[in-house]
Amino acid sequence: MESSSGTAASILVTAIAVLLVAAATACASPLVNKTIHIPDGSVIDCVDIHQQPALKHAPPGHRQIQAKPKRNMKAIAAEASVSKREERPQTWRKYGSCPSGTVPIRRASRHANTEVVDMARRASPFGRRHPAAAATAGASSNFSTLNGALNGKVERAVAYSTDGPYLGARADVTLWKVNVHPNEFSMNYILIGNTVDPNYDPTPGGNPPASLTNQIAVGFVAWPALYGDSVSRLFVYYTTDGGNQKNCYNLECGGFHLQESEYALGDSWSDDTTSQVGGQRYFVTFGIHRDPALLNWWVTVMDKEIGYYPEDIFDKTFPEAVYVEMGGQVLDTRPGGNHTTTPMGNGIPSCGGSRFAALIMNYLGVDAGGKLFNDGADTTITTTPSCYGANPLGFNTPNYGYNFAYGGPGGIYCEKPE
Repeated sequence: MESSSGTAASILVTAIAVLLVAAATACASPLVNKTIHIPDGSVIDCVDIHQQPALKHAPPGHRQIQAKPKRNMKAIAAEASVSKREERPQTWRKYGSCPSGTVPIRRASRHANTEVVDMARRASPFGRRHPAAAATAGASSNFSTLNGALNGKVERAVAYSTDGPYLGARADVTLWKVNVHPNEFSMNYILIGNTVDPNYDPTPGGNPPASLTNQIAVGFVAWPALYGDSVSRLFVYYTTDGGNQKNCYNLECGGFHLQESEYALGDSWSDDTTSQVGGQRYFVTFGIHRDPALLNWWVTVMDKEIGYYPEDIFDKTFPEAVYVEMGGQVLDTRPGGNHTTTPMGNGIPSCGGSRFAALIMNYLGVDAGGKLFNDGADTTITTTPSCYGANPLGFNTPNYGYNFAYGGPGGIYCEKPE
């Protein structure tokens, strides 16, 4: 028969083991302070800001979240007297909010294709070789493919400018409801990029670099295989081309440092804020800007900072951008050998102009002094112009900003010879 002291010792050992397992579990899992369930099946966890994914594997000296920049996008826009769009809360905000000291993180959809989720961690929808520069050099302009779980070509219709150097960009992007083929995506975005090519001469109005070493993008994407539906959702993305090559979509590889915000990556905007062809338009203002003090690259939604990419996350230095791009992308997988009807923008050809086509409006660059400036993004790239077009509309008069129409319906129009 076991003695009472032996029983107590056994209980103590068991209790210590349970505590150690609990502690290990706590260290391995982020601390969720609150969970918000959305009727569409999405789940938002309010995670302690100091236990977010970006800090999980960070070196000890890099586990502190930087304060928001003193010179934020709201101040930059106000200084330029740029009008602000009406606030458009995301869907999850109808059902709750995250407490102070936490950040909203959307759980992966239970309907997501796990192979696609893995692909999003390692593949680049933006490519590494610029199509205009590649074409000039006699190379193929089919510069971006996504192989593996999805075997397809990324098609785009974009406008770009090289009138930098840039410390960021800001633009209003129309929000649309689109019907995307299950294995494809349709994306609307703004992007800044830099190169470390020693032979590239960053001349205002000149050709883009042949390779964009570092890139940051923000916008909407409808991606059924990743999210389980065809709803347009917020995304961020960066790539770096140093010795440790990375492509990071949202929080998949922990590069993006979240701030307390009412905007959650991967969440949508409600149907009552969806634009109507020929009718009411709804815009979300996206921005990217560099903090001159701590050198972080901040991403903004409606002029509110939602997070940043630290300077040292890039394998090659990223002091400024030499290139800005905006427009749409579609992943074409050609099931059965035919182009699907996945639309770009709202599916209306870009010749529909400001009344009917998808728009990016009021685009402004952020100059080397950290101020907004009028930048004519009037050079376009269309990889499949028979079905996805690009149409520069010029500057606002008398207001600030450049306007651009893009998009198209896909389908049989894409089968026409170029």
